[in-house]
Amino acid sequence: MITATLLLWPFTILAQTYTPMSLHSGPAWAPNGHVIAFSAAYTGNYNIHTIDIWSGEQTIVSAHPANDMYPSWSPNGRWLAYYSDRPNEIGPFPPDSVVYNVRGLYETYARDGYRPSWSPDGRTIVAHFRSEKGNYEIYRMNRQGRDRVPITDNWATDVHPKFSPDGSRIVFVSDRDYHPEIYVMNADGSDQTRLTYSPSFDLDPVWSPDGSKIAFISNRLGQFDIFVMDGDGNNLKVLAHSPSIDMAPVWSPNGEKILFSSNRNGYFDLFVMDADGSNLQQLTSSGHHEIYGTWSPRGSRIAYLSTERGEMNLYVMNANGSRKRQLTR
Repeated sequence: MITATLLLWPFTILAQTYTPMSLHSGPAWAPNGHVIAFSAAYTGNYNIHTIDIWSGEQTIVSAHPANDMYPSWSPNGRWLAYYSDRPNEIGPFPPDSVVYNVRGLYETYARDGYRPSWSPDGRTIVAHFRSEKGNYEIYRMNRQGRDRVPITDNWATDVHPKFSPDGSRIVFVSDRDYHPEIYVMNADGSDQTRLTYSPSFDLDPVWSPDGSKIAFISNRLGQFDIFVMDGDGNNLKVLAHSPSIDMAPVWSPNGEKILFSSNRNGYFDLFVMDADGSNLQQLTSSGHHEIYGTWSPRGSRIAYLSTERGEMNLYVMNANGSRKRQLTR
């Protein structure tokens, strides 16, 4: 295991522990829809790269002896925030262990939760740090990673903050009630409210594009399944349920569909369904693992990672699963 610190290019702001592989974490689409950022270990350590999906031109964003991963674009596409294990001596301090490492699924369900979250106007970032008390708290900061202010303060673990689409609220995961549950709060940290109540694990919350609903995963029915609820926690509904593992939900940009990963056929494949759970379709079936699926900004394409050629590589396909192309080698 390697402990990593998150950077806002070029400023240090966060940290996380991870398990190495050839490509680390999922792809991140630039707002222009034709460039993808990703983390890869081509030379022994992980660096942030970008690739143009049409020309194939690849650029190294970070070239450093440290390991850099989990890139996240600012809304205007001018900045990338990412994790790095380069030293950070300014508190609050980086996490020193994996949080909620459940059944080996951490790297999948934390794909977006451990990316820094930008406010819609690109002026503010929220992320979690290990506090001076030794627990994990959520902090707000400016886009340079400065002026950090804690917006949670307790002895529990508060992680994975994500701004709502309008920037007024933040969804996050906390174990302050002795189980990892989903909470929301105002952008300034006020009115922290618990949304889920389960003796199991409720994780990976993601806002719908209009901010009215939250999709998440829970193992309250056995294996992890996909659930949805209103932004205030009402109208809870299971969308995808199977004896296998269904996880990593991602809303389409228009909010009409949800992309997710499942190993219901033996390997992890990408599936899509309507936002109400109907019209389930399998998009990949290569006999290898396809994970970390994410929609392009207009929803016409899906980028993902696949082990089809042995090593994990970056692929892109049309939103209906057609015209699959390998981007990295």
